[in-house]
Parts: sequence; C-alpha cells; structure tokens
Amino acid sequence: MNDPLIHTDQLNYRGRNLSNWMLIIISGLLCFGALMVFSAGASVDREFQWSNCWQYITVRRVLFVPIVWIVLAIVSRLNYRKFLVWNRFFWVSPLIWALLISIGLLVLVLLVGEELCGSKRWLKIGPIKMQPSELAKWTTIMFIAAFAARRDEKINRFWTSYVPACSILLLVAALIGYEDLGTGALVAVVGLAVLFIAGMRWWHPLTLLPLIAAGGYFLIFKVPYRWARVMAFISGEQSGFEETRYHAEQSIMAIGSGGLWGAGLGTGRIKLGWLPEDTTDFIFAVIGEELGFFGCTLVIFLYLSLLLACTQAVIRCRDRLGKLLVLAIGSTIVTQAVINLFVVTRMAPTKGIALPYISAGGSGLLVTAFATGVMLNVARRMDFDLPALENQS
Repeated sequence: MNDPLIHTDQLNYRGRNLSNWMLIIISGLLCFGALMVFSAGASVDREFQWSNCWQYITVRRVLFVPIVWIVLAIVSRLNYRKFLVWNRFFWVSPLIWALLISIGLLVLVLLVGEELCGSKRWLKIGPIKMQPSELAKWTTIMFIAAFAARRDEKINRFWTSYVPACSILLLVAALIGYEDLGTGALVAVVGLAVLFIAGMRWWHPLTLLPLIAAGGYFLIFKVPYRWARVMAFISGEQSGFEETRYHAEQSIMAIGSGGLWGAGLGTGRIKLGWLPEDTTDFIFAVIGEELGFFGCTLVIFLYLSLLLACTQAVIRCRDRLGKLLVLAIGSTIVTQAVINLFVVTRMAPTKGIALPYISAGGSGLLVTAFATGVMLNVARRMDFDLPALENQS
C-alpha cells in the first residue's frame, strides 16, 4: 500500500463493495434465467402434477436459485487458498483430488454414460444425474491458474512448467471434446490464455499445432454431424443442409420477430415445439422473441458488467493467485456466453453450449456457482498483500 492513510478496513470495504456488485450482477442473471426458463418450458401437452414436480425442468431451475445463493454465500467467505493451494504434498489439496475425480468421471461417462441427443455427456449415479464435463471444466481451469501462480517466474520454462500444465489441460480437453467439442475447446483456449498471460513464452503454443490439426481432423472432419454443421454454416443458404441449419434458422427467426419490445413474456410461439433445446442452448432465442431487442440488450449488458467487474478485480488484486483465478473464471464465463450468443444468432456453427447462469441446468449450475464463489472470495480480499505460495506451509 503506497498511501499510509488508507486503513485496512477501508481496503476491505472496497473489496466487499466490488464483491457485492458482482453478486448483484450474477443474481440478476440467475433470476432472469429462472424467469425465462419458466416461460420457455411452458407446456400445453400435459397437466402439471405436484407429486412429481421435480421432473419439470422449469421447477428445478427455479428451486436451484436459492441453492446457488447458499453456495455463493459459503464459498465467497472461505479462504480460497485453503483448498486451491498445495505445498510439497500436493495430494492433500482438495483441488488436486477434485481434478483427479473429474478425470475419472470423464472416463466413466465415455464407458457407461447416458446418451442424449447422440452424445454421451450424462452420468447417472443413483438418483443423481450429472454432467462430468462441467466439473472437469472448472477444476481444470482453476488448477491451471493455481499451477501458474505457484510456478510464478518459472512458468516460462518449457519442460518443467509448460509441458506438465499442457499435458493435464489437453488430457481433460480431449476427454471432454470427444463428446462435447465446444466445452473441450473452451477449456483448452482459456487454459492456454491463462498460461500465456501468466508468463508462458509466445512460441510454446506453436508446439501444439500438430495436435490441434490431428484433433480437428478426428473430432470434426471424421465426425459426420460435426462436419455437416461446419459446412452448413459455410454454405449459408445453399441447399443440402436444411436439416442441419434448422436450429439456427428457427433461432434467428424468433429473435427477428421480437422487434424492439418483443411479443410479451410467456406469449412466444417458437417454444411450442418449433425450436429444440429452447430452455438450454437456445434460451436466448426465446428471450429475443418474447422481450425483443430490450431483453437481448439487458442480457448482454449484464455480461459486459460482469466482465468489467472482473477486469477491475484483476487489475487491483495484490495476490498473483487471485489475479489468475479471477482471470480464468471470468474469461470462461464471458467466453462461453459469447460462443452461445454467436451460435444462436447464426454467427458460428451450431454447437450445444449453455448460456451461463441463464440456461436450465442443475449440476452445471452448482459447479459454476462454486467457481463464481471463488471469484467473489478473491474480490473480497483483493487489496491485501498475501505471502507467496512457495512460503506457505
């Protein structure tokens, strides 16, 4: 602290203030998402039954909001270093165990996972149904940030820093990308970006070009439905890909029909069987139809506000680990939102990736809440000097 007149309590107040603003923005996205999922999930083909209400995706999404708030409240008040930092005995770190468990679940879902819409992404363990890729995404991103912070100035070393970090990163990205290419690519891109900003040399990522080319060949070109999506996006209105372009065309029609103020909340028609995945991947199309340009702008404004708050936390945070964590978590959320908006507005090939905090979801929403709680935790402590990771016991 350069100014001796600034008291520690004042610094703590500034951190709490930014953390509270982040919480307000995230709460706005959560509540808005619950409202729109409830509207998009409206059904006219069956009567509502309270005895099995948990089976309704709209009810689950609404009930998850207070659960998410509880997770945010708990995690944001814990010391993030307690469960993200390791010393010589790295196996005692909760983060390491969470990463190993998530990798094991990724392998398990490929072997015995439940297939939905042509992909094995879900794992059912008793009454619990989860998507391991979401857990793996966040544990990997936070591991890369913690690893880069721990290596500090040594992060620019190829064999002792870059190779171990990229080995973990590419392993997880490949396991995820086999069934969920969008999320796998997101993990790889954000992870490499964090390493690069942390101090990785510019030529290190160039060594991945052969692996990227091979991955693109086997995961896109050799997979018919993925290649069809790419060709449908490139060909535009040309014939031959009408079925593949169906989602994107219905989505853009819904957004275009909303006009300035939309058709009105709950009165949209695209959700009545015309657009699949209207409560998850294409929820933004329902927002565009029912709330028009105003609703779309509100969503984008909230994400931009969150990006601005994260940027402020990164700039002001005095802890290297905290900086990299906010950078990793915030960029993952915003990048995922950008990808979803690009897909829904036909600016990118169709890809199943959710809109953070807004799309329907259970397990994914909870692990995202945990990662967000870590980000709020960092913001609360950002003005304090903390010891280097190497000096902690």
